Amino acid sequence: MGEYEPKIEVQFPETLPAAKGSTVKLECFALGKKSNGVLEIPNFQQEDAGSYECIAENSRGKNVARGRLTYYAKPHWVQLIKDVEIAVEDSLYWECRASGKPKPSYRWLKNGEALVLEERTQIENGALTISNLNVTDSGMFQCIAENKHGLVYSSAELKVVASAPDFSKTPMNKLIQVQVGSEVSLDCKPRASPRALSSWKKGDVPVQETERYSVVQKGGDLFASHFPS
Repeated sequence: MGEYEPKIEVQFPETLPAAKGSTVKLECFALGKKSNGVLEIPNFQQEDAGSYECIAENSRGKNVARGRLTYYAKPHWVQLIKDVEIAVEDSLYWECRASGKPKPSYRWLKNGEALVLEERTQIENGALTISNLNVTDSGMFQCIAENKHGLVYSSAELKVVASAPDFSKTPMNKLIQVQVGSEVSLDCKPRASPRALSSWKKGDVPVQETERYSVVQKGGDLFASHFPS
């Protein structure tokens, strides 16, 4: 019996979606050929996607099977949200980011229910902002990233705290010794929610800013500097 042109009887699909990290097998068997007809790609990555050809050839001719591998990936966290404690009247900015193919979309829950958006509460590109916080904003929040292949959750607690000014954990030094003619800086850092409005007195007399006295707000702390004459 004479040799004939090979005919491909089993071939891979024209389009085959493949998941990130999976092992992909492309089958291609032709009558009259004894060679291995399986192409195996372990740990499939995006750069492995594309067009593939299986060629069966002998002295009588050849036959070609073609197909395309497409890449998809379930959402995978790039940035998670973390528990946070914030003073009343301050603002919250929480950003969660996930990779995936197709690109994931985001939604937020508070205490297991869909987060209600209003003037103070906004979501943009998956990032949550709540301005002018009050105690009732406290709760457990979830950011959900999803595409058609799956979804992932990131959970964290928001604590909004309100308290009167308290120096118990950040007391001022009772006595500060400085050299005559040098500069001295005193700091005022009470724990307070919302942030405390601070002022300075020397004895019973309010400190006024002059060439020698400077009062500066730095990151919520009040610093009073006394410069030498």
